[in-house]
Amino acid sequence: MYKALITDLDGTAVAISSDGADIDTATKSAVRRAISGGKKLTCATGREWELVKNIIKELGFVSPCIIEGGTRIIDPRTEKTLWEKSLTEGAPDSILAIFRSETTEGVVMHSMDTTRQPLAGVRTLPSTLRFLYLLAVEEDVANKISTKINAQGKAVAHLTPSWEGARLVDIHVTHPEATKAHAIHIWQQLENITKGETVGMGDSGNDIPIFQSSGLKVAVGNATVGLKALADYIAPSVDQHALEHVIDRFLLS
Repeated sequence: MYKALITDLDGTAVAISSDGADIDTATKSAVRRAISGGKKLTCATGREWELVKNIIKELGFVSPCIIEGGTRIIDPRTEKTLWEKSLTEGAPDSILAIFRSETTEGVVMHSMDTTRQPLAGVRTLPSTLRFLYLLAVEEDVANKISTKINAQGKAVAHLTPSWEGARLVDIHVTHPEATKAHAIHIWQQLENITKGETVGMGDSGNDIPIFQSSGLKVAVGNATVGLKALADYIAPSVDQHALEHVIDRFLLS
């Protein structure tokens, strides 16, 4: 029997952009029963703590949670950071220069609670950042930028489809060790859980690191075709109580 579940949030455990208020009673009950039975439940999400804590508290997760795309692990009970990895000193300005070498388009974001700024208007950045985004750029431009960033070896650029348009891409830049996969590895060490004991659950390509770190790979019914092809099991869609279903089937059965 599996001992742990790591789930994405938006589009997987909860509706996209959920604030937690829409989480149903049956799902909360399943989480409580799993935790009471000694199971470890957590999330691996791109959201910052202030944007995710209500969801975590509504779900009732008590194990450390992986947030900000793998740059930080936080204890949801105390809200203390247990592990984090920032970009190296000087890297933000170097990354900004690479952005500008390929485009004047896109929007820069370095904290979920700060105002998004057009790339053309950004002059300086804080010296210490856990992550840096360039949102809504053309895919061919994003590929050139990510190649340059990754070639330097000081940071890693992750590409994900943008919500801003069908042919646009978001670039998420972190320290090479600040990835979902690495953070999950740290989490498994903290919780004394092995890969084989872990169920991983997601809905899109940015959840592949969850799959790579799990013994059982679960795609929800509304997941992308690509992720479903990698899955061991297809669960119901997020709006059909996917999280409750997976907990009952693989952690409590």
